[in-house]
Amino acid sequence: MRRVAYLALLAWPALVAAGELEEEWSHAWPLSVEEPAAAYGLELTPEIYRTLHSPSLADLQVVDARGQAVPTLVQPAPAPASTERLQRAPWFPLPPPPLDDARWELIGETDAEGWLRRIETRGGGSSEGREAGAALVDLSTIQRPVAALSLTWDDAAAPLDSLYRVEASDDLESWRGVLRQGRLLDITHDGERLVRRRLELGQASARYLRLRPLPGQPAVALVGIEAVTRQPGAVAKPSWESLAGVRAEGGEFHYRLAARLPASLADVTSDSPYAARWRLESREAPDAAWQARTSAWTGYRLVEGDGELRSPPQPLLGSHRDRHWRLIADSPRSGPAPTLRLGYTSERVVFLAEGEAPGGWSPAAPGSGARRPRWHRCSTRCASARVKAGSRPPPAWASGRRWPARPP
Repeated sequence: MRRVAYLALLAWPALVAAGELEEEWSHAWPLSVEEPAAAYGLELTPEIYRTLHSPSLADLQVVDARGQAVPTLVQPAPAPASTERLQRAPWFPLPPPPLDDARWELIGETDAEGWLRRIETRGGGSSEGREAGAALVDLSTIQRPVAALSLTWDDAAAPLDSLYRVEASDDLESWRGVLRQGRLLDITHDGERLVRRRLELGQASARYLRLRPLPGQPAVALVGIEAVTRQPGAVAKPSWESLAGVRAEGGEFHYRLAARLPASLADVTSDSPYAARWRLESREAPDAAWQARTSAWTGYRLVEGDGELRSPPQPLLGSHRDRHWRLIADSPRSGPAPTLRLGYTSERVVFLAEGEAPGGWSPAAPGSGARRPRWHRCSTRCASARVKAGSRPPPAWASGRRWPARPP
């Protein structure tokens, strides 16, 4: 196991040597890794957020053994990875029009549930000249937007290289382009085979898709079409910070957020049942103008027998880490101030393993009680690491210069 860096919080301008770390930084965590890597990623914990002062997290920096800042970047939590699902899609061969501006007339027969059962084409050539290269795809049974079409053809059709266009319609009358040009490829050389079967559509929502080769391009003898949909990954469960409020004039309740958490959700709770119309605002400084962070919403807590019914959390208009928050009710409310809960998803610090690995610091006592940050792989080149020490009480905050940072 190798110690590579310190996660430090800037309190004074300059840092020139590892021996001065305690005097130059308010908090520091020695970082150790189990395997060497070019970059590392650390999930920030509530303990780290509470020691930060800058709203842009400029006072968070990773330094090496000599006290030199290494390239550091704070990133939002990664979006949940989606999974792909392939679904067989009914399709019908169409005659490709001889010219790019040629028109098709499509007459479809659907059943009582709207499924396409039969199609008749007019224009673009006689039925005797029909080729399997152009097709009409019925997506009426697929509930999600289609990200791509996966096509199959007879292996005997190789080699092939063709450009295709895809259009969408909901009524077989009006068509709109969803892919101007997509390449289908199946070639071999020296015993190696290169195949490209997908036409990427982004997120197409339509009942029908029409695909055909561009003018002058060879038709592909299709034997099957599958629709590719994407299933969103599981969303990370948010963490919550509860704030006690004080009553102000005009039906307002004021709160202070001590940690620099990236709040993106809001919830109002009360020990007693209630129903109210809320608006939430925030600001960084006590003399700054209030900024709206939500649209108006109805919050409630209703008790029914042994259970209760509560309003869902309200998403904020973006992510904010302001110090001061104001909850406004449309009508005056009696009783104590309700609890304001702010939900957030922890960000990550990504830093490059540059400079000299520190070796002069000893980990803090295990009984510091600080929750250890969790480490994750930030790319295929990242390794896992963990914090071995807790923090020290910070001195009074003093403004420091921002360390230059660049993404790894």
